[in-house]
Parts: sequence; structure tokens; C-alpha cells
Amino acid sequence: MGDYGNPIDWHYNPKKNVSWPKDIHWSKVMKFEKVCGDIKLTWEVNRFPHLYYLVRAYIITKNSKYVKAFLEQLKHWETSNLYDYGVNWFSGQELAIRVLSWIYALYMMGDDNNFKEDDFQRLLKLIYLHALHIEKNISYAYYAVYNNHLIGEALALYIVGTLFPYFSESIRWKKRGKAILESEKCLGQFYKDGGYCQLSFNYQRLALHYYLWALRIAELNGDSFNEEIFDIMDRSAKFLYSFVNLEDGRLPNWGSNDGALLNPWTSCDYSDYRPLINSLSYITRKKRAFQEGPWDEELFWFFGKDSLNSDFEPYELKSRSFQITGLHVLRANEGTFATLRCGDIFDRFGQADELHTDVWWKGLNIAIDGGSYLYNDELQYHKYFMGTSSHNTVVVNGEDQMLLFRRFKWLYLTKAKLLNFSEKYVIGEHYGYKRLNEGIIHRREVQIINSEEFLILDQLTQKKNVFVNYDLHWLLNDFEFRIEQIDRNISKVTLFTPKGKYYIFLSSDIGCKLVINRAVEDNKNPDGWQSRYYGEKIPALSLHFICSSKKGVKFFTFFTAKEKNYFHLKEVIGGENAFALDP
Repeated sequence: MGDYGNPIDWHYNPKKNVSWPKDIHWSKVMKFEKVCGDIKLTWEVNRFPHLYYLVRAYIITKNSKYVKAFLEQLKHWETSNLYDYGVNWFSGQELAIRVLSWIYALYMMGDDNNFKEDDFQRLLKLIYLHALHIEKNISYAYYAVYNNHLIGEALALYIVGTLFPYFSESIRWKKRGKAILESEKCLGQFYKDGGYCQLSFNYQRLALHYYLWALRIAELNGDSFNEEIFDIMDRSAKFLYSFVNLEDGRLPNWGSNDGALLNPWTSCDYSDYRPLINSLSYITRKKRAFQEGPWDEELFWFFGKDSLNSDFEPYELKSRSFQITGLHVLRANEGTFATLRCGDIFDRFGQADELHTDVWWKGLNIAIDGGSYLYNDELQYHKYFMGTSSHNTVVVNGEDQMLLFRRFKWLYLTKAKLLNFSEKYVIGEHYGYKRLNEGIIHRREVQIINSEEFLILDQLTQKKNVFVNYDLHWLLNDFEFRIEQIDRNISKVTLFTPKGKYYIFLSSDIGCKLVINRAVEDNKNPDGWQSRYYGEKIPALSLHFICSSKKGVKFFTFFTAKEKNYFHLKEVIGGENAFALDP
């Protein structure tokens, strides 16, 4: 997160070393964005994520120093954030996340002798003002945003209304929050195949955690929610489990990733999805999805100690196609699999990533998705991570598949079509480049050969007899590497991974040039970066297989743990049928 000082500067951006003004009304504060940088880096500490660690330490040790630390921070926060002034009153979702943290601390620490009446009244006042502000401004999320922001804000109204009935507005807040949570505005964000409208594993996790809070608070207070929500939880669990790397709980770094983790209740890494999937499994079928491990602590906090003794029953792990979401996975085993992004974009969210392919081998993410890095600063990187050039697909004439009109607004939403799917291969095509004068269509087939090998075939066709630049791009994890030229049409890249050598062979039906970039800083065209954690970018290998053609092009990429000789490689390519790509 960064160093925010002691006492905490609640308006500080540690990346820019500057603080937002705290005496400006929240509705006007964003005009300082160019000077103050990415607001999310300031909001992070104001979500009080560290409070989950303080509470856990207090429960284990019963040491009141953790209670005192929270109460001191709370008092300082109040004096530093006058109602309706400053960046910390700007976003209703941020208020909602902060309130949940505070309520959790109140219930876990409230009986400590150091939790005085003045502290209790201060916390009640702040909770009240947060709910009041959310209610006054929730119409923006309801009519203009309708993503996880709306779910979070509605949840805050419901929980405050439920747990603090002595507020005069509580009945109204509870009723309105529940109505929104059960409305199509919120439930319609979840696709019928288990995916989520924001086309992001991370945002789906946040939305699901919101609903887990809602369901448990309702259950513990004699209330209940629509059964459809439990169906959503079940579909989502199976969907997420299909993409999990069982070795470390990570999923592909797909979609926008702003670092959100609502309740850091475990010692698992931020990118570990086992805590969430386990909770979804328990609330829908009273079983754990994983064997005993540190991810079980989230079960304890949500459901109590009896949940830790529940039966273990994993979901089925196999190749699956999620056609509504447009995400498909080919499975060899628990740690070796490939994904293909192919599907129409229905909502404005997501990245320009059609036909992106992730490759995982023995639990290592070989061919990766770049991530997000920053939304509101260093905008050349925002464009890079959002755009096509950071994804494992073919870039045409240096253009994105869609037109980024505003920071989070795509135009010409890409159409795509799944042509065929089986346990061993998937074929799809997208039409994002048809908007260019050349009328280009990109078709890709991904095959899983065995537990160590993947074959990817790309075919690009064009209508006009003009030169077009084609760039087959692979973003790879930052391994040591070696490049060799086998013949004029076949290039070989050797990756030296922690689990042994892994090879990538590239070829095409015309001559191509192979270029590898790493950590290129450029004000217009950065290259060779990845971001697993928001605000942090680290080097990656950006492999470009580049050509120019008047008649389209066919590419071949072969991932393998076995070093092939020339003749064996020719057999793999398959001669004249190599690029048939018949659906």
C-alpha cells in the first residue's frame, strides 16, 4: 500500500508524495487530480484494511493496544475528514467499504474496557453520516454506474439499517438497501453462466463478498434474501473454480484489477481466490471446496467454527466453455491449462483483449495477462494495460480492437464468435478490426496436446490488397530466456523457469521478425510490463512476431516442455493442414 505516515495522513498519495486538499467539497475535489494523482492510492488506507489484522491480533492476544490503535485512528480520521469535505466523501462505495470495516471492529472490540462511551458515540456518528451520505447520492450508482459500486452502497444501507435500528432512518435504509440488492440492477450484473458484467475476476470477487455479507447479516438477524442470490453464488463458485491454479489459488489476471479485497481475513496472498470460493461453497452447499488450509479462516469469520468441520467436496475441474461471459478453459490437470477470451462484449467494462490466451504449466503462469497498474495517473500505462498491446493476441496496425474514447469508455464494442469447443481445443474469431478499412477478421484455435504442450494457430484475413502490419504478441512472465533461429520461418524461445526449461516455437506462412522487449519505459508506447497488484508494475517479457502482408497471415505458436528437433517440429506444425482452422 505504501507509507502513509504516523499518524496517518488520510489524504496522502504515497506514489506522488502529495496530499489532496481536505477543505474542498467532495463534489469539486477531483479537479486536483492532475496534481494529486491516482485517487485510489489515497482511498486504500481509508478503507481501513489494516483493521482486519488489528482485530485478528486482538482476538488472539486480547491485548488492548490493538483497540487503542483503532480508536486513535478513528478519532484522527474524524478530525481530518469533516463531513462532505475532501476525497474520502467522494465515492459511495468507499464509504461502504469503510463502514463495514468499522462495524466489524465494533462487534469484535466493543466490549474491551478501553472502548469508552465517547468512542462508541464517535463511531455511531460516523456510521450514521456515512449511511446518510450514501443514501443522498446512491442515485448516481443506480442510474449511471450499476456495477459493484451499486451493490456495495446498497449493502451499507441494508447493514446499517439492520444493525443500528435506533437511527430514525434505519427502517428506510434497510428496506431500500435490500430492495436494490434484490433488484435486476444488481442481480442482472451476474451472467447466467457464472460470469460477471465487469469482465474481471477481481471485481467479481468484490461483488460476491458484498453478497456474502448481506446473506450472513440477514441470516443472523432473522431476515432472508431471494433464493436467486444463492443460485448466483453457486454458479459463481463453479465459474471461478474452473480457472483456479490449485497450487496457489491464483486465477488468470483477467480484466480490470484495482486491488480490492473487501475482507482480508486470512494469511493468503491477495491473489488467492480459495478463501472466496470456499465461502461460496459453504453458503450454498455447506461443504468446503478445498482441503484444510489458511484459506479456511474466512469460513471461520463468516460462519463460525462449526464450518471448519464441514465435509470437503471439490468442484469438478475440467475443460469448460462459458459462452455468455466469453471465457473458455482447456484443462490438462490442476496446474496446467490454457484460457481463451472469445465472446461479444455486452457491457462497457473490460479490456480490449479478444482472443487473449493465458498459458499455465505446472502451476506457473507462462503466458500472462498484464493487469491494470493505475487508473488515474501515468495514463500511458492505463492505455497500455487496458489496450490490446498488453494482451496475448494479434495487434493490427498498432491499433486497439476497440476505440478508447474516455478513460473507462470503449466505443465500437467488439463482436466475437465461438466456432467450436471440446475438451481438447477451442476455436473462435473476433471482428474488432473490421472497423478498419481493410475489413480484417482474426480467427484463433487453441489446442491442448498433453500435460506439457499447447498449440495455438492464428489466421488473419483481409478484404483489401493493401499492406497491413500484423504483430503476434505474447506477454510472458519475467524468466531468463534465450532466442534461437531454427530456420528462416521458425523461431525458438527458451524460458528458464523454476520448474525447468520451457520452450516456445513460432512460425508463420510468411517471413516474420522476432523482437523481445522487457520493461520499456515510454511516454507513448510502454512495453514489457505486468501488474498483479494495483499501483505496482514489474518487468515482463513482451514477445513480438511481426510481419507485413497484403493477403493476411497465418501464425503458429507451440508451447512445450520438450525440446523438439527440426523434423519433429515440422510434424507438429502439420504441413498443409496446419492452418485449416475449420470450425
